[in-house]
Amino acid sequence: MPAWQALTLLVRHFVVAFALAYLVARLGIVGWKSALQLGLLLWIGFPAVLLAGSVIHDNVPWMLAAIHAGDWLVKILLMTVILGVWRRSKTRGMIQK
Repeated sequence: MPAWQALTLLVRHFVVAFALAYLVARLGIVGWKSALQLGLLLWIGFPAVLLAGSVIHDNVPWMLAAIHAGDWLVKILLMTVILGVWRRSKTRGMIQK
């Protein structure tokens, strides 16, 4: 993979992580369970639906779409859970002070 493609991949994932961090903070998500629920809801609402549309309308092979959907599921769940647990540890630290 050329360096410019790797850089754009990192930037894309940073943008997604930033948007998820914003949602986690605005919704008051604290802890892994609620973060997992948010991540699953976002995955169903966006990547899964968009990839299903590409299979139906653009003739993308369903196996390829399933691979991408699984990839997005893992990424979104990891990001939301990490952010939710991180927020929990930050709020605990504020309470103890």
